[in-house]
Amino acid sequence: MVKQLLTLIWGYFDVIFFGFFLIFGNLFAYSFGIRWFWLSFAITSILIALASEMLASVNEGGKN
Repeated sequence: MVKQLLTLIWGYFDVIFFGFFLIFGNLFAYSFGIRWFWLSFAITSILIALASEMLASVNEGGKN
């Protein structure tokens, strides 16, 4: 039971830190200029799309 709880909490920490990484990465790119920000924003959008596709394929999402 404790192990299941820890794996659940660890999954939330992964998502939270992934979000922090994306936010601070975009802010860091913004410090170099607006063009770098938009490039970073495009890359992070691609990363989010890939992560959601990977989660959907692991959870068999969308397959009836």
